[in-house]
Amino acid sequence: MAAERDAATVTAVTEPLAAWCAKVTAADAPEAVRAKVALLVLDGLGCGLFGSTLPWGRIAADFAASTGTGAEATVWGTDRTVPVTAAPLANGTFVHSFEFDDLHPKGVLHGAGQVVPAALAVAELRARGPADGVRPDWLPAGAVTSEELLAAITVGFEVGARIGVVTGATQLSRGFHPSPNTGTMSAAAAAGRLLGLDADRMRDAIGIAGSFGGSLMAAQYGAMVKRVHAGRASQAGVTGALLAARGLTGIPDVVESPYGGFVHAYTGLPPGSADSVAADLGEHWETLGFTFKAYPCCGSNHTSIDAYLSVLDEEPTLTPDRVEAIDVACSTLTYDHVGWPYEPTSVTAAQMNLQYTVAALATDKVMTVDQFAAGRIADPDLLRLASRVHVTPDPAIDALGREHRHLVRVEVRTTDGRRFRREVAEAKGRGDRPLSPDDVRVKYRDLAGRVLAPDTVTALEDDVSALGTEKSDVAAITAALSVPHGA
Repeated sequence: MAAERDAATVTAVTEPLAAWCAKVTAADAPEAVRAKVALLVLDGLGCGLFGSTLPWGRIAADFAASTGTGAEATVWGTDRTVPVTAAPLANGTFVHSFEFDDLHPKGVLHGAGQVVPAALAVAELRARGPADGVRPDWLPAGAVTSEELLAAITVGFEVGARIGVVTGATQLSRGFHPSPNTGTMSAAAAAGRLLGLDADRMRDAIGIAGSFGGSLMAAQYGAMVKRVHAGRASQAGVTGALLAARGLTGIPDVVESPYGGFVHAYTGLPPGSADSVAADLGEHWETLGFTFKAYPCCGSNHTSIDAYLSVLDEEPTLTPDRVEAIDVACSTLTYDHVGWPYEPTSVTAAQMNLQYTVAALATDKVMTVDQFAAGRIADPDLLRLASRVHVTPDPAIDALGREHRHLVRVEVRTTDGRRFRREVAEAKGRGDRPLSPDDVRVKYRDLAGRVLAPDTVTALEDDVSALGTEKSDVAAITAALSVPHGA
């Protein structure tokens, strides 16, 4: 086959990536990266704890508990312990349960939902030991240290971001859900690091997990399964790492193989397109590109939210009955992602839809988790206003390139003939408008405080913020995530 003839000319990517994952330490990462990762973990845990209270979260938790009785890892926000491969399914689902988790815009990747559940599950496995009481030779002895945990999670975020930058936008345009597909390898890298895999076994772990993807973007139209994609990817990563630890081999060039490799299969890009994935490892850190969501809905809605909030700053008394129409010009990718005609089929559909999101904002003048309560999504007044939100793909925006895919031009027309025009290229939380560490901590406290006692919220925040130092206790982190029944 032509692809086989091309193989000799393709630069190795998976091998050097795996070797780096196996050896890099937390101390090798700049302070800015270490601080960013600790904040990403905190944000992910807040989202996850809140997600444990939601219907799809409870379904995932019940299913995880039904898969076995091994007390190896915690289902967050509950008093359940389950097999190490089951906990990431539930906890990853929790993190992605309300479209509020982190986002790498260029990589189209939500990192925490895949990486953090995988790492914490393996950390608990090492501390507790296997449920059968027999510790195998491949499982490292001793509890995971704070420095080890930080290194593993950092590796997971960096691997996912690098692969995502090459593949994410194209995956999305082809109808794949990029984050969980890419995130299988993020989770495998994090889990593999805590299992002490050497470079060869790490390559196997990534090669196994990378073949476990296939998440589809049609789930955005209302299916609960979209929430589960992150959990399934986290589970796939842990599974891949555990199989590799036992000696199972994976696709050795899973990222770059010119036939059936991850980049080729999901994007159709030519051989060599994956070269940048392993370039400048340890020098350039894509992890710094992760952002924190200011609003609990699809990231492609956020620039339109900011545009309308800017209109409200100018005209704070504007009410829905005075809005004749709201016109949103956007990229074709944003239109396909969130611009479809809204139907109130589920909370997922509401969060993934631009018409509903803008209508809810125009009605309530705020954008929080309350705007997406199940009782709101079919409100007749909101549906009438949503029908006056017109979303149109604009070739001129497409021509700016994929880095500008979230740019919008919004015009609000009022019944008295006025027009308010706004152009927003970057949403709050992105680029030059990042959420501050204090903003992220406030978000965490609000979400975690819906599940944990106030003193536990504070203690968990302190431990996670000190991740990588002697002030952070991994056992205390996992213990804080366990909530007694009825608490």
